[in-house]
Amino acid sequence: MCSYKSAHANKVSGDTNDIWITPPGVIEVQLSMIESREDDLWFDPFKNTGAYYNAFPSDNKDYTEILEGKDFFDYAGEPDIICTNPPYSLFASIYEKVIEMSPRVVSFVMSQGSLTRPRRLAMKTAGYSLTKMYHFDVARPNKRQQEAGYKPWMSSIIVQWERLDMPTSITQTTFNESPYPFCERSENYERLAIMSRHKEFNDSVNLLHTLLAEMHISNLA
Repeated sequence: MCSYKSAHANKVSGDTNDIWITPPGVIEVQLSMIESREDDLWFDPFKNTGAYYNAFPSDNKDYTEILEGKDFFDYAGEPDIICTNPPYSLFASIYEKVIEMSPRVVSFVMSQGSLTRPRRLAMKTAGYSLTKMYHFDVARPNKRQQEAGYKPWMSSIIVQWERLDMPTSITQTTFNESPYPFCERSENYERLAIMSRHKEFNDSVNLLHTLLAEMHISNLA
């Protein structure tokens, strides 16, 4: 677990690709996907400026933040909902810790390539079902990456895992059809307002995607 602290030592200097303040439009969609209960304890493992924590729809909430001396991997609470955009370089350790904590709902933002077979298998083995996915593009905030020739946007997904009495496959797959990516710049929100209104893809493509996802999941059995 020491890798977490060494990786986050870079937070002070800003010399890391793991620091990315999630645009409010993304968080709005992510929270709308979660069916919470009145007594749920919400938890943000990587608070930073509080983009998630401050947006949680409940005062029953908790957080950790390494810059405040609150290490996620030392956290001993028992949250019902974990909702965050985790540091991508620490995914393996994060999954292990989240499974150990055993919340009812886990909601992550991740790159589309990060939903790997081993991670799906680990969550399924721990009793979780992948129930919802939301596909979207987001403006790349790292200027150095843009200058190096990377595309100015990246394809990402919101994935939601739930611990259910009866295991199930994906029940909702949604695609953001806006021609514009989500953007951190608040002055763009009026022009990009459509992005916070996620739409169902056409029925045939949505059904095909769901069936393919079910095939991937069934192959883990």
